[in-house]
Amino acid sequence: MAELVKFTGNNTELFCRESADELHAKAQVIVPETHTVLLIKDGVVSEALEPGRHDIFDTENGLFRLKKDSDCASVDFVFISKSAKLPMLWGTASPIRTRDPLTGVPVSIGINGELEFRVKTPKQFYLELVGADTEYSVDKLKKRLLSRLMSVVEPVVSEIMREERLSYTEFGEKKVKISACLKDKIGDIFSAEYGLELCSFTVNGAIISDADIMAIERKRDELGKNGKACPICGATVGHSAKFCAECGAALGDRFCPNCGTKLNAGAKFCSECGKKL
Repeated sequence: MAELVKFTGNNTELFCRESADELHAKAQVIVPETHTVLLIKDGVVSEALEPGRHDIFDTENGLFRLKKDSDCASVDFVFISKSAKLPMLWGTASPIRTRDPLTGVPVSIGINGELEFRVKTPKQFYLELVGADTEYSVDKLKKRLLSRLMSVVEPVVSEIMREERLSYTEFGEKKVKISACLKDKIGDIFSAEYGLELCSFTVNGAIISDADIMAIERKRDELGKNGKACPICGATVGHSAKFCAECGAALGDRFCPNCGTKLNAGAKFCSECGKKL
């Protein structure tokens, strides 16, 4: 019967699952400095064990209780790396349909970039993303994370472009700020929901069709002669108009009385300090 379990993998993957049959009641596990380990028996998951030598069973206070010293058991060991980082490319599966903030022209835009993450909370990571998987599936993990990531990317990008009053043809000018905002939001989500630490996040660029670029340029020319665009519906209105004749949105610039941030048309709360308007 096995009495000592050791890690036999390497530190290039986020986790490695190993099984041991007929463990003696006095069996121990050795956890290397590079890993933590979870023990799973009959569907029950232990707390993460830190580096060192640990008893697997303890008849009084241990992880799994055995009735007597002669009992044997089978246990799964999930060794989770503390430092292994998984790089991942991300991008919109289909173009984001939005409206150019400066001209109001409807556009389709694709955004892409890359990120890198590692395990922060082993037990949460296992329960949320690994579960009963016997093998590490990079594609399965990335697919799930990508779906969650993209639910954040679209609204954040749209909000920044709208607040800055930038055309999507000028996306590159705010690429660094957009990356930083997305890293903060996505990092919080990955940590809270999956037990992951987002180590890096970048937006590489945006793809917009030549047809959309030409439509934006034509609208700019039109606005230069006839007026400005409604930020809500894109209709052309006069330079001095205070409300859009098409949708009724307020057109004059508004600023938060508390912090001075420029407000979006129709805003009920300041997006910077949260003050009710």
